[in-house]
Amino acid sequence: MIDVAIVGGGPVGITMSIALSTLGVTNVILERETAAYPLPRAIVMDAEIHRSMIRHGLGDELAACLSPMKAADFVDADGVRLMGIELAEIRLFGLPVVSRHYQPELEAVLRHAAQQRGAVLRLGVAVTSVAEQHDRVCIECDDGTTVEASWLVGCDGASSTVRKAIGISLEDLGFDQDWLVVDLLVPEKRDSGLPDVTRQVCDPRRPTTLVSGHGDYYRFEFQLQPNEIPAEMRSNERVWQLLSQWIAPDKAKIVRTATYRFHAVVADTFRRGRTFIAGDAAHQMPPFMGQGLNSGMRDVFNLAWKLAYVQRGWAESGLLDTYSSERIPHAYGTVAQSVETGRLIDQLAGRTSHGVSPDAGYGGSRKSLAFTSGVVIGTGPAVGEPFAAMELLPDGTLDSFTLVSHDSLPDFSTMLPIAKVRAPASTILAGEVVVVRPDGYVAAVCSTSRVADVVAELARCCRMIER
Repeated sequence: MIDVAIVGGGPVGITMSIALSTLGVTNVILERETAAYPLPRAIVMDAEIHRSMIRHGLGDELAACLSPMKAADFVDADGVRLMGIELAEIRLFGLPVVSRHYQPELEAVLRHAAQQRGAVLRLGVAVTSVAEQHDRVCIECDDGTTVEASWLVGCDGASSTVRKAIGISLEDLGFDQDWLVVDLLVPEKRDSGLPDVTRQVCDPRRPTTLVSGHGDYYRFEFQLQPNEIPAEMRSNERVWQLLSQWIAPDKAKIVRTATYRFHAVVADTFRRGRTFIAGDAAHQMPPFMGQGLNSGMRDVFNLAWKLAYVQRGWAESGLLDTYSSERIPHAYGTVAQSVETGRLIDQLAGRTSHGVSPDAGYGGSRKSLAFTSGVVIGTGPAVGEPFAAMELLPDGTLDSFTLVSHDSLPDFSTMLPIAKVRAPASTILAGEVVVVRPDGYVAAVCSTSRVADVVAELARCCRMIER
């Protein structure tokens, strides 16, 4: 019997497979399509996900797939900058704070990496039913086969078959808008006159988003207005009318046009028994912060090490409840921030007032999202957040709690796998010890004298009994 079955072979499902295989957890991916989706959808990767990918051995492969985003701003209908941020010089975890990618290229890299690590990828296979037994999940497929696995992870998108099969509902945050998305290939992008930024044009007639993508790709998103028919708006004639103020047909080729109704929803739980959901199956958000795919990958890296701990006998299955308790508030906050950004666009365009603070915009001072429950001990700066110096974590610590300090630490016995890293005092908060989880998040910050007690408490977190 396989350890984990993954339903959905998009970037979230494939990344789930990579993370599990790297941790020694066997897995199979069931994907209803026969080939990877050939057109761009997600367009950015943030530094946290980039660093997590590097920790999983994908640094060299990603180097050619990513390019740093240079700036992001809001402008009025005349192009006057209202607010923004210059990104080119900002580094986080030793990396550009935001990088651009072309999703088909990224998916090709991820699929190759997953198969290299031993994943079984079954294409053209749709799941028809899911049934849990006492020690396994039985998955019936439309080709007549049955897959049995200890655990199931549904990474099968917004209309998730897995989510529906196990009866998880979605909470609607009440923000639905229709938009037209147009992806272009611009061979002479540098000389095209298109701004090399991510830009929200707050035009009361039609709010519009411009995103300078990776390489020669460029994206436009146009808010559809009342009484506009999506199918008509996708016609070449109508698309070029909308693009005409920025670029001419002889300077660009349309790669994709699509109309979407952006939603803001979060599942009420990410786990039911032996089955989990991740990515769009668990949460959907407007695209204005570029966090849809990034949030799905955060799900993956949060869940993978916990499944590995349970499979290896280092933790009880109750640890897996912390996947929901940690990820739901974080996802909810990210969706809410994306909604606020969308409302700010309308507000700055003078279309309506939502009372949204300018902090919702690029360059604002949004509060950092952190875990307040789960596998975290205590409170304070950095606890529950990604370790700010994640680049210091050595290879081979993906299944370990890492103790980062500038002094030597005493030896002590523990049931948890532990790694120790000496670091400059400047990277340690108040000269104390930072305890970093396998996924790169800070579990605790403590004095040297309390390290053994804190690790023992973390071990108790991992040995939680199933509710």
